[in-house]
Amino acid sequence: MTDPTPDSPESLRTAADAAGRPRTRRRPWAAQHGLRPAMLALAFLALAAAPLALSALAYPLAPRSWWDDAASGLGIAAFAALLLAFALSGRYERITGRLGVDWTLRLHRWLAYAILPATALHPFLYTDPDSGGPWFAGADPTLPVGLLSLVTGMGAYILLAAMVITALDRDTLPVRYETWRRLHAVGALMLAGLIALHAFTASGYSAHPAVAAFWGVLLLAAAASLIGVHVVRPWRQWRAPYVVETVDKVGADTWELRLRPRAGRGTHSALTFRPGQFVWLKLGGGPFGADDHPFSIATAPEDAPTIGFTIREKGDFTKAIGRCRPGTPAYLDGPHGHFVPDEAEVPTVYIAGGVGIGPVLGHLRTFRAEGDNRPITLIYASASPAEIAERAELDALAGELNLTIHYVVRAPDAAWRGRTGRITRDLLDATLPVQGRADCRYFVCGGETLEAAVYRDLRALGIPARRIVVGS
Repeated sequence: MTDPTPDSPESLRTAADAAGRPRTRRRPWAAQHGLRPAMLALAFLALAAAPLALSALAYPLAPRSWWDDAASGLGIAAFAALLLAFALSGRYERITGRLGVDWTLRLHRWLAYAILPATALHPFLYTDPDSGGPWFAGADPTLPVGLLSLVTGMGAYILLAAMVITALDRDTLPVRYETWRRLHAVGALMLAGLIALHAFTASGYSAHPAVAAFWGVLLLAAAASLIGVHVVRPWRQWRAPYVVETVDKVGADTWELRLRPRAGRGTHSALTFRPGQFVWLKLGGGPFGADDHPFSIATAPEDAPTIGFTIREKGDFTKAIGRCRPGTPAYLDGPHGHFVPDEAEVPTVYIAGGVGIGPVLGHLRTFRAEGDNRPITLIYASASPAEIAERAELDALAGELNLTIHYVVRAPDAAWRGRTGRITRDLLDATLPVQGRADCRYFVCGGETLEAAVYRDLRALGIPARRIVVGS
C-alpha cells in the first residue's frame, strides 16, 4: 500500500496515468451545499428565539410573575420550533445539504420530543391569583382566554401527542408507511393552523404587529415548504420522468434497480449527480403523492443517462422491488446528500453494512471509470455470505483498483474462510491502514445502529471527526 499521506491532486494522479488507466475529465465531486451543522444550529436557535425577543422589546407588559413569563416563553418557542421544523423536512439542499438526510430526520424527531413537553407544560405555568402558584386559570390579564383559545390549544396538544406517539410506534400501526406519511403531513398542517389560532386568540404578545408579522412569515415559509414537496417537486418530476430498465437480483434479498429517462418526454436527458448521493424515488403511478423513498445512487455519473440503486427487501415498498417490471414509470427527486468522495486521490476507507454498500458502489464504479488510483480499504459486513451484494463485481474491482476488501459475516456457512462476527473496535484496529490512519477519509453507511457504533470506535482509535462522513 502506498503512503496514505494526502498530496496534491496533480501529483497523486500520476500513478494511475503511468499504469495506463484511461481517464475522463474529473468533476468537482466535493462541492457541497448547505449550512455547516454549527451554523445551522445557531440559525435555528436564533429564529426560534426571535419571537421571544420581539415580544419583550416591542410589547412590554406590566410586571407579572416569573411563572407567567415562563409559560408564555415556552408556548412561543414551541410554536416557532414547530414552524421551523417544516423547513428541515422540506429537502432543501441549500439548508441541510451538509447535515445529510439521516441527521436531518433525527433532528426532526428530536424537535418533536422537545416540542411535546413544552406544549404540555405551557398552560399549567400560568399563576392562579388565589394561590400565587403555577396553575392554569387565565390569571394573566393580557391573556384573553376564551372558548376558542381553549379548544384550539387542547386540540393542538392532543394532535401533537398523537403524531409523536404514532411516529414512535409506526411499525406496529395497521397502515402502510405511505398512508402514515400522508396522514402525518396533513396532521402537521392542521397542527400549525390550530396553534396559530391559539396564539392569535390567547396571547397578548402575538397581538402586537411585529410579532404577528413574524408568525406570518414563518407560517408562509411552512406552507411554501409543503407546497414545494407535494406540488412543485412532483411537477418537475412529471416533466422529466424515468422508466425501469432492469431489475436484477444481486444478493439473497437484494436487488439492483436500473432506470433510464423516458423517451420522448422531459426537460433534461438525465439527472446530474455526484458519486454517492441519493434521490427520493417513486415507482409506478404518478409523481404526485407521498409514495417516495430515499435510495443511494449505486451507479457512476459516467453511466448516465442510466441510473441505478442497490435495494434490500425490508419494508412494504422494498419487498415488492423484485416484482417490478421494465417499463414501470419512475420519478426522482434529487440529487441530495453529502456522501461524496474527495476529488484528490486521498486514501479512503469504507465501512458498510448490508445495503449500505450502495453508495460505496457508486464511488468505486466512478473510480474505475476515471482510472482513480487512491488506496482504498473496504470493510463490508453482511448477515451471511449469500447476502453479500454484488460480490463478484466487488472482487473484480479489487483487481482493477488499489482496493483491499475485508468481508465480515455474522452467520458463516461451512465454506466461509473470511472474518466472522460484527464490526468491532478490535476488528477496525486490525483492518484499517497502519500508517497515516488519521489522514484517511472515512465513509460509514449501513443503518443508524452500525453508523453510531462505528463512529464511536473510529473516534476512540484517534480518527478526527472531520475525517469521518456518516450516512447520506
